[in-house]
Amino acid sequence: MGIADDITYFALVVFTIVFGKVFKSYNGNQKLLGLFLGLLISLLVSGSHVYHVIVIILFNAFLITFLRRSCHIWSTTFTFTYLVFFRCSTYFGLEKSPSFTNAIMMMLTLKMVGVAFEVHDTNQRRRAIVKASEQTNKEEMTKLELESKYWDVNPTFLDVIFYGFCYIGILTGPYYKFRVWEDAIERKKYANIPTLKSAVHRVSIVPLFLILFLILSYFFPLSYVSKEEFFTERSVLFRIWYLFPLFSTFRMRLYSAFIMSEAACISAGLGAYPQQSQPKYGAGPTNLEIMENLDKEDAISEEKDLCFKTIQNVDAWLGEVTNTVRASMRVWNTTVQYWLAINVHRRFPIKPLRILVTMFVSAFWHGLYPGYYLALCSAAVAVFCEDVFIKKLKSRFEGQS
Repeated sequence: MGIADDITYFALVVFTIVFGKVFKSYNGNQKLLGLFLGLLISLLVSGSHVYHVIVIILFNAFLITFLRRSCHIWSTTFTFTYLVFFRCSTYFGLEKSPSFTNAIMMMLTLKMVGVAFEVHDTNQRRRAIVKASEQTNKEEMTKLELESKYWDVNPTFLDVIFYGFCYIGILTGPYYKFRVWEDAIERKKYANIPTLKSAVHRVSIVPLFLILFLILSYFFPLSYVSKEEFFTERSVLFRIWYLFPLFSTFRMRLYSAFIMSEAACISAGLGAYPQQSQPKYGAGPTNLEIMENLDKEDAISEEKDLCFKTIQNVDAWLGEVTNTVRASMRVWNTTVQYWLAINVHRRFPIKPLRILVTMFVSAFWHGLYPGYYLALCSAAVAVFCEDVFIKKLKSRFEGQS
């Protein structure tokens, strides 16, 4: 993206943050309003290429609604195949789409495949409840019924369309489950609690990242690496060293984008759950017993009682100070990491290959350039080597003690 694209993105995200308060307090059809704004933003940044967005949402709405039992297989196959077609569209004589359209398509891939897996998990959970009931396993049945209460989904054709087109996070995320969207938009959980203060607090760090981005961009411009001088007059060590400030610039830019996108969710009340329910990145509440008790008592009445970890996409501080590859991966693009963990890593049957396959899917989702596969698949090797190294060190030090 160029400077013009950055300015456009910044303006649109600021608008979504400010508009969130209006959206949250809107008494009319919030689903329709969210769809209208999402479609408007898509048209604004994509122009005629918006048809890609429409196709992927409508086709998935059909698959998820009418092929319930196997919708996760069909949705995954169709959505990732269409993503490849979209990125190779110039080979089919079509005009190249804007970078913003690619960003929208990436997020829609996660959302559409994600809701299909939510439907699949709902079906499995309901079958497990019937089985537990037949076996009179009350403990297991109580656990499953609680999970069903807070995790099950049953989207209609229109629901999938509303969810797909929702303006919140349509450009760069964060990823949020259908159930998280449904809790905020349809069930209107904690809609009466103002959340703008939390949104302002979240973006208060962004000016620092923007200043660092501008300083680093000035002293270490990306354009320098494309000059002949960089390869002919600079040593290999200098070229390797130059990558450090260059990637720092990249991180400052993405920190700003991620955090502002989170603030858009917060101001609209999306992803708000009680602190005590122990929400996790992407997942929503995890302590369901406490969640149920809080709902019964109607105990949440103030903004300070809410937690927005569900839609938190990055922990910038931990991202800079963590000392292992595995730990840094866990705090970077966390909602996408959650999607990969829940839909790829945990479901792949061959355990030793799970990390490698997960990183391959991540690379495939990012794009078709070889650099994605080299960087992300090598991360799987790095994590494996790191685990072995740490294990050996621990055993040696424990042996000495």
